[in-house]
Amino acid sequence: MEGQKSKEELYNEACVLHKSLDEQLWKLQQKPFLTDDEEMEIRRLKKQKLHYKDVMESLKEEIKQKG
Repeated sequence: MEGQKSKEELYNEACVLHKSLDEQLWKLQQKPFLTDDEEMEIRRLKKQKLHYKDVMESLKEEIKQKG
């Protein structure tokens, strides 16, 4: 069991990653014009952000059921 992260630690990591993606997304969205690559990056960031949001919700439910 040593080295294995708790659900709370995984949840906290997902929160940090989600916030980081949100900040990156915000910076890109402040630009008045976007290149095609930047538009693709926004789509990628949104997908990743949604993935971490789903992970957070799933872990939150598991933690709630455990406690």
